[in-house]
Amino acid sequence: MQDPNTAATVPVDIPAGPLGQSILTISSAFDVDILAPDELIAAKSAPAVSAATSAAGALDAALAQSGLSYTAEDGAFVIAAQAGATIGSDREDRVQSRSEAGTPQAIETVVVLGQRETGYSSAVQSAGTFGEQSVFDTPFSVTVIPQEVLLDQQVRGLNDIVRNDPSVVVQVNTGYDSLNIRGFRLDNSTSYRREGLIFQNQQFSMFENKAAVEIAKGPTSVRYGFTTPGGVINYVLKRPTEQEYRWIQAFGDSNGGGGVHLDLGGTSGTLGYRVNAVIAEDALFIDDINGPRRSFSALLEWKPTEQLTIDLDLEYTDRDVRAPTRLRLSSFADDVTLEQRQAIIDRFDPTTNIGQDYSTRPEDLTIMSLGGRYDFNSDWSLQGRIARMDGGYTGQTTFLTRGSLQANGDFTVGQSFSPEPRNPRSFEAFVTGKFMTLGVQHDVAFGVATSRNPLELSLNRTSVTLGQNNIFDPVDLPAGNPTSGPPSEILIFNQRAVFASDLISFNDRFKVFGALRWAEQENEDDFNPERILETSYEDDTISYNAGVLFDATENLTLYASRSEGVTPGNQIPSDAANSGFDGDGDAFLDPAETEQFEVGVKYNLFNRALLTAAYFDVTQPQAGFENNNFFAYVGDQQHQGLEFTASGAITDSIRVIAGALFLDAALSNPDNPSVDGNRPENVPESQFNVYIDYEPRFLRGVGLNAGLYYTGDRFADNNETFEVDSYTRLDLGARYELDLGDQHLTARLNIRNVTDEEFLETVAFGFFGYGAPLTAVFSLSTEF
Repeated sequence: MQDPNTAATVPVDIPAGPLGQSILTISSAFDVDILAPDELIAAKSAPAVSAATSAAGALDAALAQSGLSYTAEDGAFVIAAQAGATIGSDREDRVQSRSEAGTPQAIETVVVLGQRETGYSSAVQSAGTFGEQSVFDTPFSVTVIPQEVLLDQQVRGLNDIVRNDPSVVVQVNTGYDSLNIRGFRLDNSTSYRREGLIFQNQQFSMFENKAAVEIAKGPTSVRYGFTTPGGVINYVLKRPTEQEYRWIQAFGDSNGGGGVHLDLGGTSGTLGYRVNAVIAEDALFIDDINGPRRSFSALLEWKPTEQLTIDLDLEYTDRDVRAPTRLRLSSFADDVTLEQRQAIIDRFDPTTNIGQDYSTRPEDLTIMSLGGRYDFNSDWSLQGRIARMDGGYTGQTTFLTRGSLQANGDFTVGQSFSPEPRNPRSFEAFVTGKFMTLGVQHDVAFGVATSRNPLELSLNRTSVTLGQNNIFDPVDLPAGNPTSGPPSEILIFNQRAVFASDLISFNDRFKVFGALRWAEQENEDDFNPERILETSYEDDTISYNAGVLFDATENLTLYASRSEGVTPGNQIPSDAANSGFDGDGDAFLDPAETEQFEVGVKYNLFNRALLTAAYFDVTQPQAGFENNNFFAYVGDQQHQGLEFTASGAITDSIRVIAGALFLDAALSNPDNPSVDGNRPENVPESQFNVYIDYEPRFLRGVGLNAGLYYTGDRFADNNETFEVDSYTRLDLGARYELDLGDQHLTARLNIRNVTDEEFLETVAFGFFGYGAPLTAVFSLSTEF
C-alpha cells in the first residue's frame, strides 16, 4: 500500500453511484487504504469523478456531496463526518465541483463534471419522463450519450452519434442531420428537443454547448404530445461549475475544416455561468463544400435563495456552408435500366461536387430560454421553462432536374431559391414530488405545456434551368435568377396539453408506472382561395404509458410497458391529387394513433456499466397513394425488433459502447401489391456497433480506441425496386495526455473509415447520401 500523503497523479473515470463503490474504486486505483465506517457511507451517493488526479483529489471529489471528510492517519485515509455539515442533493448530477477539504497535505484543485458530461454511460435521463429520473425506473429504453463520449469520438454533428446506438440510422446527411429510430423517421418539427422543448431540426445546431444527447425510444406522446413512434432526441445543456473552469480546444479534419472552441464555467456568489464560443471553418468530404461558422452560447444560473434557481440560456450560430447537390431516385430518366442505375451509383465518386459555387445554404439560429426551479422541500419541486427559436436558412441551390439523368451521367441542371424561417415557441411547467399512502410510495409529476410551431415558406417560388452537365465530369455553369416571394406563415401547429405521471413503489422490488397526457392539436393553414389562415384540423386526444418494473436483484431490473401515442400526419406529396401547397387541398394528413409494446431487462454491471436488452412491437398507420392518386392512410406499418446495448467501464482500463439490433419491419397496403408486405425505405434488418476505449497502465496518459459499425442492406423506396448493399466501417483513434509546464494537454486523433469503404449511409426520401471516405479528425485541448 502507498502512503496517502504522496501526490501521485493517476487518470480515473469513476461513474456516479453508491459512495461505497466509489471508495473501493479509489482504493484500488491508487493502492491506498481507506477506512470508511458502513454507518457513515450507507445510502450515500457520489458524483462522477473523471480527471487526472491524486488519491486525495479523487476522494475529495467523491465526498463533495456527502457531508463527510477525511484525515490521513497511520498510512491510511480515515473518513469521518464533518462538523455541522449538510448533505447535498443527489439531483445535482449534471455539473459538480469539488470543495476543498481540510486535509494536512497540499491537494490540487479538481473541477468535477457530473454524469451528463463525464463517463461513458449515465444512470439518469430526462428525455422520457417529466424531470430527471433513473433509467432503472423507466419501463422503456433510453440511451444517454455523455459529453465525454462526444469528446473522445470528436462528434461534430448529430449524425455522428449514430455509431453509439444500434437502433438509430442516419436519415438525412447533407444540409442538416436527421435520424430514424427503430426504423421510424423522426419528425423535424416535433421529434427533436432541447431541454425538453421544441427544436426545429432543419438547420445546424452547435454541439459544443451540449452536456449530453438523450435518445428516448418508442412512442413519447405522453411526454411530448404529437410525435412519431420511433422516439425523440433531446439535447441536454452544459451547466455552470461551482469552481472556475477554463478549457480551450483547437480542432481540425482532413476535409479542410478546423476551428477553436472555448468553454468557460464558474460561480460568483449566487450567480453561475457557462459560456461556449466557437470560430470554425466547417467542411464536408465533398470538394469545395465548406464555409465559416460562428457559434456562441451562454447559460446564466441565479440562485437567490436555497430553494429557488433561475437560469437564462442564449445560443447563437451564424453559418454559411455551400450546399451539396445530391443524386436521387427521381433524377434518373425513365429509360435508364435498374442495372444502369446501379452502375451509376457504384461508379460515382462521392467526393465530386456536382453543384455550383453559388449553390449555398446560409443559415442563422438564435435560441433563448428562461427556466426556473423552486424546491418547496426535499420532496416537492416546481419546474418550468419557456423557449423561443428564431432561425432558418436561405437555400440558393442547384439540383438534378427530375427524370434527366442519363446512363452516361448527363443531366439537366436546375436552380432554385427558397428562404425558409423556423420560429417555434414552447412552454412547459410541472410539479414533481413524492408521498406515501398505506405504505406505498408515489413519485408523481403533473403539469401543463403549450407550443406554437409555424411552417414558413414562399409559395411564389420559381426555378430555372441552367443547362447540361455530367456527374462524372462536372463543369461550371452561369448562374440563373430564380425568384421567391417573401416567406409567410402558411401552416401553424398549435398544441395545448395537461399531463400526469406516477411511479408507484409497492416495495423495494416491485413498481408500477403510469402516465396520461391530454393534448389538443389545432392546425391552421392558408391553403384556400383567399390565402388567409384558417383552422383546418382541431382535435384532442389522450395518450398513455403504463408499465411494470421488477428489481430481481439490486442491479437487475425487468420491465414491461404498453404505450399509445399520436403521430403528426404525413406531408402530402406535391404530385398527389389532394396536395394543398397550391392552395386547394391539404398539406398534411390528419394525425393518427400509434401503439407500442415493450419488454426488457436493464443490468447495472459493477456500478460502472449499463447493459440492456429489449423486445418491442410498434405500429403506426401507413400512408400511401390510393388508386385515384389520393394520398391517404392505406394500411399499417409494424416494426418488431430485438435490441441489445452496453455502455460504460468494464474494467479500470476498458470502456465499451456496444449494441445490436434485429428488426422485422413491414408495410401493409392490401390495395397495392407492389408495397404490401415490403420493408420500408432506409430500414435495415440488422445493425451492430462496438466501440472500445483502452487505457494501458504501462503507457501513462495514453488512450486507444477502435470502433466497428455494421449496417445491413436497405431499400431506396417502399417498392423495393432499388436495394442498397450493407456496409461495415472501421474507426481507429488515440488520445494522449501530457503535462507541458503548468499546462495539462490532451491530444486526440480519430481515423474514420480506415479501410476507405465506399457506402451509402442513407437512402431516405429517395436521396442517395454517401458516407464519408477515409477521414482524419484531430484536436488539442487544455485547461488553463
